[in-house]
Amino acid sequence: MKSPFNQHPEEIFMSIDAIDHMEEAWSLDDNPFPNEAINLENTPYSPTVFDEEVQEFRRKFIRASVHANVGFLWSQGLHADTGFGKTTLMRQISKEINQDLGVDTLTKAGVRENKRVLVAAAYSNLNNLGASGLYPVLFNAVLDLAKEPTPGTKCVLDQARDLIVQGLGTDDPASIVSHLIDSWLNICGTAPPLRRELVDSFADNGAHGVKSVLASVSATARLRNGLHYLDFGLAALSAAGINHLYLMIDQLEDLATTRTITAAKRSREIGRIRDMLEGPPYAGRVHFILTFHNRAAQKLERFWEENRLPRFEISPSNTASVVVLRGLKDDEQVADVLRVYLEEQRNSSVEDELLPFDPGAVTVLREASEGRIGILLKHAREILDFAASQGAPMITEALASQFFGSTNSSELEFGVGDDLGTPNNDIDDLLLHTR
Repeated sequence: MKSPFNQHPEEIFMSIDAIDHMEEAWSLDDNPFPNEAINLENTPYSPTVFDEEVQEFRRKFIRASVHANVGFLWSQGLHADTGFGKTTLMRQISKEINQDLGVDTLTKAGVRENKRVLVAAAYSNLNNLGASGLYPVLFNAVLDLAKEPTPGTKCVLDQARDLIVQGLGTDDPASIVSHLIDSWLNICGTAPPLRRELVDSFADNGAHGVKSVLASVSATARLRNGLHYLDFGLAALSAAGINHLYLMIDQLEDLATTRTITAAKRSREIGRIRDMLEGPPYAGRVHFILTFHNRAAQKLERFWEENRLPRFEISPSNTASVVVLRGLKDDEQVADVLRVYLEEQRNSSVEDELLPFDPGAVTVLREASEGRIGILLKHAREILDFAASQGAPMITEALASQFFGSTNSSELEFGVGDDLGTPNNDIDDLLLHTR
């Protein structure tokens, strides 16, 4: 039988089933890596990959921000500023906080037990800002409070309702409504009354009732009244004794780079952030954590200064407000990322948790992605698909180097002397991992 390593790639695509090869040679049910360099909710996560940056995030943005209102999560690379894991980090810290209302996060941040307070977090993003604005982002943040942080755990709003019931000694909806409204009046300043349909639904059915109301809100109402929905969220938290909400707002670059957003709109949206930092019920209660990179900074600097917002630049004098992600620095970090994704699709135990990647291929992946975790995952998917289609027993350094050195997979030629796996095997041997 003709060796697959002596065939042109187009011939191999016809003769080898890539999924079968993943299952039999690598113990993978499917390619575990994402199609795009974008973090999706509930994707695999390894807390050890950026352990220093994660701890810095906790200490600067959660522990210290109990006394501050805004922090900036930057990404910065040699040739690009995106794909460094900002979204993943925000989502994971938000989940970590919401599982127990901040107890674990504040403990890891070094807060003594007698100093810990209850906190909550909500992840949202400024994506598609040209068609919406900051207020729909705040609306989505409230929706996030009604979602389980991880499967099988209670969402923030249900935890808040439990605390209210515990404090009142009753789950009577009328008592909950009265307590929530009283709590709002104590913190609201000049803010308008709460939306009664949300208050009643929360008192009757907790997060489930709130989600039902939110699902019926039109896009226009979200655009105009998003702040009113956040008011309800703050009132529910306050009624439960949760006095700090961390708003993890992602994709701030859309405010800077989307061409359809006029200068006037940029100024207005940034002004709304300033307004929330200055007075009740938001000042001291809502803490913004915003993503930043160089392109966004250049576009937003003028508007930021006009609205007298806290400084966002990376500098020694601003280090308390900034955490910078600079990417994967070594092969061990890359291996941790690959391992946690591969584990998700294993159909049996394997001796080598990185199978099918050998150590040399890990190095090539890191260099080809320039340490950008989003690009690394995209590259890992591409080369794993290609290697499976070739029937390769391993993804070696030579295979990876040739793959990423070529602009077209059809240019890759595998000869008998090429060190790309195990040459001169027939396809059955390759699938069975035997010679």
